[in-house]
Amino acid sequence: MHPVSHQHHTTYVHDATACEECDLLIPATPLEVGQASCCPRCGHTLSRHLPQQELRPISYGFAALIMFVLANAFTFMSFSAKGVGQEMTFLQSITTLVDEGYLFLGAVLSLTLIGLPLVYMGSIMLVLWRIDKDLHSNALRSLGRLLCRIKPWLMVDVFLVGVLISLVKLMGMADIKMGLSFWAFVGYTVLLIKMISSLDQMWLWQRLFGPTESREIDPEAGALESGLVGCHICGALSEVGSHSCSRCGGKLHARKPGGLNRTWALLFTSAILYIPANVYPIMDTVFLGDDSPSTILGGVVLLWAMGSYPIAAVIFFASVVVPLVKILALFWLCYMVQRGNVTSPLGKLKLYRMTEFVGRWSMIDVFVVAILAGLIRLDNLMTIYPGPAAVAFAGVVLITMVAAMSFDSRLIWDLQQGERERE
Repeated sequence: MHPVSHQHHTTYVHDATACEECDLLIPATPLEVGQASCCPRCGHTLSRHLPQQELRPISYGFAALIMFVLANAFTFMSFSAKGVGQEMTFLQSITTLVDEGYLFLGAVLSLTLIGLPLVYMGSIMLVLWRIDKDLHSNALRSLGRLLCRIKPWLMVDVFLVGVLISLVKLMGMADIKMGLSFWAFVGYTVLLIKMISSLDQMWLWQRLFGPTESREIDPEAGALESGLVGCHICGALSEVGSHSCSRCGGKLHARKPGGLNRTWALLFTSAILYIPANVYPIMDTVFLGDDSPSTILGGVVLLWAMGSYPIAAVIFFASVVVPLVKILALFWLCYMVQRGNVTSPLGKLKLYRMTEFVGRWSMIDVFVVAILAGLIRLDNLMTIYPGPAAVAFAGVVLITMVAAMSFDSRLIWDLQQGERERE
């Protein structure tokens, strides 16, 4: 089966689907350019009709690739103190971690800043470039599924904020200059974000393989109670019991496998790692032979004492408050669902959305450590090394992200349905 070619219309009709957050059935909806389709029950955005969806992502992606090459071609940052200087390239923030034996952190940075973004950009550009040409349907499906799965793990914007925080940390002790690669990386980040926001997932699948079979649905019923299951990747509806989606080939589950048990296990793991992440030093500063280890809270206190109140607040919020609140919020959501609590489903869903959105930003401190360790390598004056807490803290952030992804928000609305049936 080859991609289906369609005429370009100002009106785009997205397929009947099921909301991936509350499972409500949504009928096929016509959208004009600039309009979005949202779930009437929970407000989740299902699809957007964006202008020039075939051309814009390709142009943004090509420009982002150029910026990425430039970001690796010149000096990223330079540091000088007391007549001694050091320059750092973008890749040195990763290679320094590997040289110091922090292979896990090096792998995390390599994937989130280089590997996955390049795969994402390349996949989108290839799919859209070949959208009206012959390309094997299985290859298209594989690339499309890959795009949807790696999108949450792109963290170039978080790294950029980490660079700015590192800049503020160092300004009081040395002369810092931003190289050409830094400005290229800013362009790379902006263009990648623009590329992601210029493509609608549901439109892409419909454009590749055409609309799904029309169905008579009850717009006030849930998919599961109607004997249907919505694909989380392309939005197509299938009968309950189907093993894979007929359009994208993704595995189908009426509810995420593992139930709450998987989320519970991940949360307990992250809670255990949260302790060493805050007790052990996240970095060691060696200044004129004097070793000064610093914990996350110690770094916040130091920034506060230096008068960098906004940066201290950002680090405290992102590295201390957010991981803890996210763990507690997910614990509470799992407990409420397991207890069968049916009150305020929309409030619970909004809390869940918040945990999903803020989780990745906790990686800021890990990126700050990587930047400082890569830049400050003045052997006779001052050197910064990553501390053992950096690995534990990265584990907390990544595991809580996976825990949030494994939690099925549709379980919240299943309780409402069960309550209505008992009545």
